[in-house]
Formats: sequence, structure tokens, C-alpha cells
Amino acid sequence: MRPSPSHSEKLRPSSVTDPCEERDQAHGGVGGRSARKGSRASFVGLRPLSLYPTEVAGRGSSKPQHEPSPRRGRRPPFFVLSFITALTLVLSAAIPAHADLCVIVDPVLSVGCGGRAAASAASPSSGSTEAQADEVVPLSSTQVEYDPERIAVTVEQRASPRRVAAAFAAAGVEVEQAIRPINAYLVRVAPERQAEAVRALRSSPVIARAGPELVSHAQDTTPNDSEWPSQAGLRVVGFPRVWDTSRGSSRVIVAVIDTGVDPNQPDLRGAVVAGANLIDPTAPPHDDHGHGTAVAGIIAARTNNGQGMAGVCWFCLVLPVKVLDRSGSGDDTRIAAGIVWAVDHGARVLNLSLGGPGDSPELPASLASAAYKGAIVVAAAGNSGTTMPFYPAADVNALSVAATTTTDHGYKWSNYGSWVDVAAPGCNVAPALSGGYGVFCGTSSATPIVSGLAALAFSVQPSATPAGIRQAIEQAAAPLTGFVQFGRVAAPGALAALGETGKRVVAVRRGSIPRAGGSQSYDVPAAAGRFDATVRFRKGAVVAVTLASLETGARLSYRGGRSPLHISLPVPGPVRVTVRGVSGLPIRFALTLSFDKGPG
Repeated sequence: MRPSPSHSEKLRPSSVTDPCEERDQAHGGVGGRSARKGSRASFVGLRPLSLYPTEVAGRGSSKPQHEPSPRRGRRPPFFVLSFITALTLVLSAAIPAHADLCVIVDPVLSVGCGGRAAASAASPSSGSTEAQADEVVPLSSTQVEYDPERIAVTVEQRASPRRVAAAFAAAGVEVEQAIRPINAYLVRVAPERQAEAVRALRSSPVIARAGPELVSHAQDTTPNDSEWPSQAGLRVVGFPRVWDTSRGSSRVIVAVIDTGVDPNQPDLRGAVVAGANLIDPTAPPHDDHGHGTAVAGIIAARTNNGQGMAGVCWFCLVLPVKVLDRSGSGDDTRIAAGIVWAVDHGARVLNLSLGGPGDSPELPASLASAAYKGAIVVAAAGNSGTTMPFYPAADVNALSVAATTTTDHGYKWSNYGSWVDVAAPGCNVAPALSGGYGVFCGTSSATPIVSGLAALAFSVQPSATPAGIRQAIEQAAAPLTGFVQFGRVAAPGALAALGETGKRVVAVRRGSIPRAGGSQSYDVPAAAGRFDATVRFRKGAVVAVTLASLETGARLSYRGGRSPLHISLPVPGPVRVTVRGVSGLPIRFALTLSFDKGPG
């Protein structure tokens, strides 16, 4: 049931003052509906973000504008969430680097505007305290830290195992790890007994040294890209810590189903593979708008190359699928075709930074097909500032994404509510066409952060399933009560939560049925996804196999006949498989199950 307006208002958390909130006022209301439908960005040039006054982000007199949600209008076209905000920011060679620029990409970005006096008076270091704090790299601690539950022990070289064990027993400690080649042990003790245990161990003649275990911390990866200090959103989500473990894999392909992608953008060279142009099949899927290029950069900009920005998945590949024209609009049937094409050409993650308030049969069918074939779909929740469902994000097979500030407040213009799954920072540095970078705001900007996280998850665990990755992302999210269902995504927790959940499992169960009408049942902890069951038994016998949901008891499939019998279909979760004998003779069978492992 959809909440009433008054109820929605109570649920909605307050937002801090930030650039995109000011954009609401500049447009005379949430959603930016004053923008002309077919308007194109106009500008003269763009310098690197680091060369602009801090007023760029809207903290001064300028009032940048956020990407609008598509207005209700002609169907079937879908409008890119920021079709006017595509950041078609061409770097003009005619403009010197030191020139005062007023670059407006309507209705997302206003760079260096609000009057030349204001722009010239500011300096790159004159921003607010919050802006400066965002640019600080966490410092390593200078204080020695000890583990309160563990003691490092070195024993005498000639000490016998029996005497060492006796010393440990007398001290009341438990061996956690033994490194015998260097006579070292790590032992555990209750924190309140640590000091007493250390004294007991030091008093033993077989102990050469004993003391509280020192703690070391991984140093978060800090890219050397020139715009990294401005990428606070990626730090909030925790990507630097994740990059210590994985920076992505070229085996993972992320489809950007959008306006195309500019393969010549410096930070995307080598990241873009051959895609498809469903607007003009005779042409390559190059970006004639800018939105798709901005999205692709957030996902997979080449990182640690000393220039530009950092992408979420450094080594993942981008598959451009152009389904939106130069105005940022496209038919939903064409978008559905793009989804099917992307999955058939190897994409494991699909980014949909587009949508509208209406639904049609084609898109849900394509999303169900993508899920069945093992791809995860991430979609933008929209920018109308309401709880109204936005499609395809509201589809059951899409992971929907709202937008938050770097202080975990929901943006005023972001759609929200219980139908939205997660949130991510909604104002991010992004690449422009043919070079240059800008600030890209909207749920279109938040969505590629989550797509990049899903791609990192596939990189770390190639056997993971979409259901497993989605569950891990949702479980690890930092709660945002009343804004989205699960919370703001957290990269380290998501990869940790992935664990065993979501792996493809193959299991064989053997059993026997002594007589006709007898049966054996097996409860299977499957996650939502494809499920396969094959029963093999002796020639001439007849068997029936039933598949039912453990949660609802509803029968999902039935198959009867002679060996072998095979069932393959998507399941919503844990299931019960029942094998029943039909012929009168005793039957021995082998049941082979293949499924995505769920929790438990």
C-alpha cells in the first residue's frame, strides 16, 4: 500500500543544505520540470575540477541544477534520468586554462557561475569545512595498538611440546595458531585476564617471550588521479578499503544501456569494448549526448594513472549499448532489446540510469530474462522527490538506487520509499565528452556506484550469482530509516557478506523408493535464481518429481515419466523436491541438483 502524502512526509529524513538542494530552488520545485524537453547543453569549455573555485559545488552564489526525472508524456519513449544533464562537456582548446568560465549544463551542472566577482574572489582552498574534510586522506595512526584478547608467545628453542602445553595450561590460555619453525604461538585469553596470563607465561622457564599481540591495519588504497580528492562519494562507500583486496577484473563486463559511450575519453581508453547501437545500427554506439559517458566513467574509469578520476571497478570493461538518442529519449521496446542484447554478449552487470513513471510488458520480460541468465540489473530510482514507483527500477528483478549526500542524508529530489532497495552518493565527479570532468548529480549518478560495486563482487567471486550479490549488497548497507528499504551501500561489508552466499552449488542425493506411491523429499536452501534438478533411475521404471516452494507450499513444477527426468526453472527461494514412485517395483535413483546457494 502506498503511503499517503502526509505519511510520506513523516518518513522522509531531513536533508542537509547542499548543491543539489539549491538546484531545486533554482528550478522552482523538486524535479527540475522547468527544463525544456529537447534542450541541449551549451557551454564554452571546462577545466579540471581541481582548478575551479569551491563555489562550483553550489556553496557560493551559483545555483547548479540537478538532473530531472522524466515528465509524464508520450509513451513509449523512456527518458534518461538526466537527458539534459548528460555532461556533454567538450573541452575547448580555444579557452585558456586560466580563463573565467561560466559553464551551464542544464539542468544538472553550473560551474563557475554566479558572477565573475564571486568566482574570482574564491580560491580552491576557500570552501566550507565539510568540503575540506572530504579531501583529507585518512592518516595512519602513530599509537601502538594491542589486541586485548591475544598474546604473542615465543618459546625456548629446545622446549618440548609437553612442557609448552603445560605452560599454556597453567596460564589459562588457548592456542589459536602455532608457527613452529620460528617457535612462535598466538594464544587467546579473556580480555580481563590478559595481564595475569602474560605474567604467568613470563614466569615459565620454557617461555622466551610473551606480550600482548600488536595490531596492524591495512592502509587504504589512495589513487593518484588528479580529481580523486573531489571524489568524496567513493570514500564514503568505502572503496579505498575494498581496493586493497580487488580492483576489478577484465573478465567482468558491465553494460551501460544509455546514450552510448565516448571511447576516446582519456579515462575510458582501453575500458570500452565493441557494443551495439540500436538507434542507428549502421553506426558505432558513440555518445552524442554525454550521459552514458558520465555513467561509464563512474563505473570503470581507468584509475591510478595520474590523471582524471578514479572509477569504482578499475579493470572491468564497459559494453556500450545505445538505446537513447541525442535528446536522451528512447522507446521502451528498444531498451528491452538492449537488455537482451547485452546479456547475450557477456554482460554480468547492467546499468540502467534511465526510466519513467509508467511500465510496459517488454521491460519486465527483458529484466526477468537477464536475471535468469545470470546478470544483475541496477536501475535509478528517479528524481521526482516522491514515493511514486519509477520503472524499470521498481521491477522485482532490478536493484533500485536512490541518491544521498556524503553525510548520508537523502537528497530532496531523489525518489524514496519502501520500494527503493538501496542508496548511494548522488553527486559525483564524472567524465565529459572528448575530455574534461564535471560534477554529475542525480540517481543516474548514484546508480553506477552500485553497478561498479556489483562488478567488483563478480571480480572477487566469479562463481557468485546475482541473487547472492544483491543479498550481500542489501545486507551490508548502512540503514537509512524511512528513506530506502536497506540503506546506503557499504563496499567492504558487501564483499565480506558475499561469503558463501550466492555460489552455484551442485549436489547429488541418492535414495530408494520401495513401492509405488512411496516418496522421498529433500529441502534445498536455494536462493532466488535458476534451479535445475535431474533424476536418473533404472530403465522401465516410472517416477514423478514435484518442486514446491518451502515458504508458501505452492507447487512450482511437476514432471513424470521414464529416466531421466529434468526440471529447469527460476525459483523464488528455498524449495522442496519430492521424488515419488509410480511403477510397482522398487526404485533406486540419483537426484542431481544445481542451484544458487541461499543463507542457511
